Amino acid sequence: MTHVYIAHGYQADENQHWFQWLKNALELEGHDVTIVKFPNPDTPRVEEWLEAMQQQVTHVNSDTLFVAHSLGAITTLKFINDLDIPLIGGIAIISGFKDELEQLPELDEFVNQTIDYDTLKVKLNYCFCIAAKDDYIVPYAYTQHLSNVLDAKLYTIEKGGHFCEVDGYDTFNYLKQKIILKLD
Repeated sequence: MTHVYIAHGYQADENQHWFQWLKNALELEGHDVTIVKFPNPDTPRVEEWLEAMQQQVTHVNSDTLFVAHSLGAITTLKFINDLDIPLIGGIAIISGFKDELEQLPELDEFVNQTIDYDTLKVKLNYCFCIAAKDDYIVPYAYTQHLSNVLDAKLYTIEKGGHFCEVDGYDTFNYLKQKIILKLD
């Protein structure tokens, strides 16, 4: 059985967007799923978010899968980077980024951490990214760049926005299908 951890992003919580839906859908498939609850999502601090992961992510091995949205992606990558474990099942990154977002300087401390992407590539059994060409928070090129740095498969959606409820994403079948393919 695979344990899946879902990491939400900036100004979100575990009850927004598609997070609870994906948790329920994957549990129906027989997987253990935890949505990491990050403190102060409107004024995030990198130390607090990493501490939340350290406290809530209790089972990591070669079958563990992370699903990370937006700011949750760089947080999860730093968390995995710092783990003393040779192989992790993988990560699905939605609207992820590794570079400073000009319109969100308050998030700079997250991307200015030391992350060894070459080590991550070896540590992750698989990695894929999903990005929308019309993402209005994390421009498509940012997720594309992260995907390239990680040698990850990039799935492109023409119109998906930032994959939030306001964009019509209270469910996310496309993501679920990609995850199930990796878990089976």
